[in-house]
Amino acid sequence: MVPGTVKGPASAAALLLALAGCLSAGDLEAKRAPEPLDLPQLEPLTPSAWLVSELTRGSSHRLSVERELPLLRRYLEPKVERVADWRGFWLGRYGPSSWLDTQLAWSPSACENRESLVSREAPVSLPSWFGLEAPRVKGLGVTFDVVPTWTLGLVPPPDVDVAHAAPASRCQPWKRPQVVTVARYGGEHETFRLLECDGSVAIDALDHLSVLARPPGTPRPELPLPLEPELDGAVDGEWIAELRVLDPRLLWVVAALSSAFPGRVVYVISGYRRDAHDGYHHKGRALDLFVMGVKNEDLFRVCRKLKDVGCGYYPHNTFLHIDVRPPGSGRAVWIDASQPGEPTRYVDAWPGVVESGALTFGSKVEDS
Repeated sequence: MVPGTVKGPASAAALLLALAGCLSAGDLEAKRAPEPLDLPQLEPLTPSAWLVSELTRGSSHRLSVERELPLLRRYLEPKVERVADWRGFWLGRYGPSSWLDTQLAWSPSACENRESLVSREAPVSLPSWFGLEAPRVKGLGVTFDVVPTWTLGLVPPPDVDVAHAAPASRCQPWKRPQVVTVARYGGEHETFRLLECDGSVAIDALDHLSVLARPPGTPRPELPLPLEPELDGAVDGEWIAELRVLDPRLLWVVAALSSAFPGRVVYVISGYRRDAHDGYHHKGRALDLFVMGVKNEDLFRVCRKLKDVGCGYYPHNTFLHIDVRPPGSGRAVWIDASQPGEPTRYVDAWPGVVESGALTFGSKVEDS
């Protein structure tokens, strides 16, 4: 047996005791002290805490097209002309069309005491993923009443689509819409993006175009426009005095014309007209414009192919008329050969522009 060596369980236990004796009481206390936990910052528990946490992770989101958001569809898909507001209400869930097939049903609840009904109401149950119970961290034996369970990673976080918002897909560089410079009389101009990569209306684009299309002599308002209409001095349909928010489909039409001639300035001659009675200009659905450096004949060839769009060519003027029409209207195309100040004189053809068939309203011909 070699001196200094130990064998067997008894010898091993003796060696461990000898090593333990070399440690001071302070070392033992230090080893017993638990390491601090690296917990996330705890936020107050509110009904919207889960949504705020999900939306502040650095990713962008966009509103999804759902039945619950019918009023936003015209901004998410400005290319598609929607039915009129009154028709949408008539055919909607609460419109008169839903009353036709209704049947009377007997219910004794209307004759009962209202307080007794409240006592029988079932408690509201939240989905399992909501996780509002106080989470318990394994090994600590304590609970935190200030955060939902999913913030600590104990349960999967809720799907943000419950709020009709979905992560926005990344826009590829070659698909990203270009910014457009839009100008008006007096040298006023703005450079902004009309549409997003997915075809929806770009942020504040409708405000910018509506301000540039205001009547002549109207003071320029501050941007962005107020969140709600201001009734002081405003007439029917105006957002603020002498300014009407344009139809979002005009953004799509202007974007289509601009993409056909990229890098060119779009000059707005006329937009909203307060005294235009019940015409498209008065409704904020029409623009008179031209693209700098582009012949109106070439602009007319692009415009007349757009569906549910009116396109008027004026050989003796400097602008092209565009308007957006109700769904199913087809293409409205005309040529007005009158001189400035003369009565309207429509023609069916114009040399170098259209050989024939230039006066059509409601054409259903597909794009060529």
